[in-house]
Amino acid sequence: MTSWKTLGHLAAQQSWRETKANAFTLLFFALLIAVASSSTVSLFSARLHQAMTHKANEFLGADLVVNSSYAATQEQLNVAAKLGLKGTQTVEFSTMLSSTAGMELAAVKAATEAYPLVGQLRARAQLNSTAEMNGFPKPGEIWLEPALFAMLGIVPGDAITVGDAALVASHILTHDPVQGSGFSAFQPRAIMHHQDLAATKIVQPGSRIEYRQLWLGDADSLRQYRDKLTLMLVPDQSVQTLADSSPPLFQALQRAQQYLSLASLVAVLLASVSIALTATHFASRRYEHAALLRCFGLSGRQTLAVFTLQLLFVGAIASTLGVAVGALTQQVLFALLNDLLPKHIPPTNLWVGLLAWGTGMLTLLGFALPPLITLSRVPPMRVLRAELVPMANPAWVVYGLALATLTLVMWRLSLNWALTVTFLLGGLGAALLLGFTLFALLRQLNRVLSRRHLSWRLGLGHLLQTPVLAISQILAFTLILLAMALVVLLRNELLDNWQQQLPANAPNHFAFNIMPHEQTAFAEQLAQLSPNVAPFYPTVPGRLTHINATPVQKSVAGKPSAERTIQRDINLTWASKVPAGNHITKGVWWPPRDSTAVPISVEEEFAQRLGLNVGDEVRFNIAGRMYATEVSSFRRVGWNSMQPNFFVIFAPGYLPDLPHTWLTSFYLPSHEQPVLQKLHSNFPAVSMLNVGNMLKQLRSILAQVSLAIESLLFFVLAAGIMVLLAGVQSTLPARIQQGALLRALGTSRAFVYRLHLYEFTLLGACSGLLAWLGVELASLALYRLVFSLPWRPHPWLAVLPLIGAALIVAIGLWGTRKVNNTSPMHILRKGH
Repeated sequence: MTSWKTLGHLAAQQSWRETKANAFTLLFFALLIAVASSSTVSLFSARLHQAMTHKANEFLGADLVVNSSYAATQEQLNVAAKLGLKGTQTVEFSTMLSSTAGMELAAVKAATEAYPLVGQLRARAQLNSTAEMNGFPKPGEIWLEPALFAMLGIVPGDAITVGDAALVASHILTHDPVQGSGFSAFQPRAIMHHQDLAATKIVQPGSRIEYRQLWLGDADSLRQYRDKLTLMLVPDQSVQTLADSSPPLFQALQRAQQYLSLASLVAVLLASVSIALTATHFASRRYEHAALLRCFGLSGRQTLAVFTLQLLFVGAIASTLGVAVGALTQQVLFALLNDLLPKHIPPTNLWVGLLAWGTGMLTLLGFALPPLITLSRVPPMRVLRAELVPMANPAWVVYGLALATLTLVMWRLSLNWALTVTFLLGGLGAALLLGFTLFALLRQLNRVLSRRHLSWRLGLGHLLQTPVLAISQILAFTLILLAMALVVLLRNELLDNWQQQLPANAPNHFAFNIMPHEQTAFAEQLAQLSPNVAPFYPTVPGRLTHINATPVQKSVAGKPSAERTIQRDINLTWASKVPAGNHITKGVWWPPRDSTAVPISVEEEFAQRLGLNVGDEVRFNIAGRMYATEVSSFRRVGWNSMQPNFFVIFAPGYLPDLPHTWLTSFYLPSHEQPVLQKLHSNFPAVSMLNVGNMLKQLRSILAQVSLAIESLLFFVLAAGIMVLLAGVQSTLPARIQQGALLRALGTSRAFVYRLHLYEFTLLGACSGLLAWLGVELASLALYRLVFSLPWRPHPWLAVLPLIGAALIVAIGLWGTRKVNNTSPMHILRKGH
């Protein structure tokens, strides 16, 4: 028995001798480029996503927050300390601030100097100054928002009273990354040092206080802490992450990660096609070598082992170099884009690099091993009789191994199952459908071309004589064009969709507590100041009490998210038309008025939390009176629109004239912010909330996603071009042999050139046409199932047949150049 050591030594020697062989070199560089592009995408997207998440977490001030009406327990603090998390605590409350000129209700936050854990506080020293500084109030100081200085009639340096404590209003607070929640979010804000909290004597038994325990740490530690925290939570405690605190930011990040994952998937698909084509070519050129090994005494298994070890050698070297090239490329990319990216960029994760290396090796084995298996069946008589060929592998082995490999690789790329299943089932279905269609077209083409010029018949003879091979080539090129076109399509349309949801003049202020007798006058003045004012909506607080005659506490028992929802009042409104950015997903907007129950429309995620269905009876306590309502429809709400949105909307005309206020949102340019003071002085009861900081975060994420997509697109397109070249190169030997025979029979170089031109033009045009159809179908599935976006046809994709023809003709003619540049006799003697 030949030992593995001997087989390994033999495989290493063969690998070294074959470094000059075209097939071996092509396989090596195909894998190198595939792994390099894949590792670049993986490393770049992983670091960029972490950076964007860190940047977005400034809105939360930490990675994870525990909210409660009392401080965190000692047990919870001990667990966090053991996991190495960095933490701090804030105490937030509403109280009256007083000065010698007046009093004003404000939302006050008492924090330590470690606050915030993510982001920074910014302030100005003078009212009329534009220079900002980073810092934190010292003991004895309090920072106030600009509106409070005007309301209290003070200037920086004046003293104000907070509870029983006298503090100096030293600075104007211009930026606090963490917005308040609940009613305090709609009040002007102030921040003070935690050391002064006891002196205010505000925190007393029964006081409405919100404690926020902020935590910062690595992803694994935070995940462990959250898992353990769920077992230690006490009533009135809740865990908050970016997804909970800022759905628009979280959704933007989620879509960004979906696209970056899609880019990684495209790179892997291109790598798989490249490796499969080059491995098939490599194996077909090794039949004589395998026959010699069999003649020298190796068994079929030992012969397969030699070529498999050879494959592993080239795979390990190419994958290692590919990861190194990818790591270097993404470092250079981050350096070049330093001014446009977030300041905090996490270091390169070694695990991501190892995963890219493993992905390359797995892809190589999954797509290159089936062709090598045939080498174990090469008969020794092949040395004397060249017409003997090994038995082909069963189709289920080849396609089953490739499909299993692709599924595993896609799962390891952390793609969601919806995207994975969409690609697999959609790709398989499209391949089968297009394969049968192509076979029928080729047979019809054979009959048509039988009466055409000789150059057409000879040029397309290779395709017509081997329809299965022709179909596989066209489908391979179709996949490449489809992948590249899909990347371009999603890049443009996803960003356009996001930008449409968040235009440049999106509302950046909310105005509420607008009294009914002031609503008309306020709307008139606001219209003169803002170019974009949202509709005004009446609002009234209500408490949900029953679902289908069952107390709501019993209906949602055991559902923490639903329990938190029913523990507070809900802002209710009524409207005759569907609000902008809302879409009915189930039921009808307002049914005919034929019942005593009030029709309501419910936001679909809110309905899912409460377990509601269309037709359910829901009761509300509004101003001390019970109202029976019936769910008539579910709505999908565009929370990114910065328009007033509501979980529950009542049909108009059913409710009596309840005491209510009005709510709207509007856009105001930053240079016109001082006019808000005049507006507030005219309507002192109106409260205004500035959400400009969150809009800046959203636009920052969109800009970074756009930059990432443009950068990753270059690597995906480069990988696609290399796959095209590998595909053409793997099918060239037969064409070169045919060209040599034609030259030997007296045809001209121009005639041979024309043959290749016709063949590659047909390949490219058919591939582009099928890619057009595939992109439309794939985008329809992705938009509906994954991205939840509206879909429409894309007529501009009609250029794909022209692009496919031009691209494949250029690469094909370049690859066949030696047919016309080399003597036919030399080619025939060499046999290739």
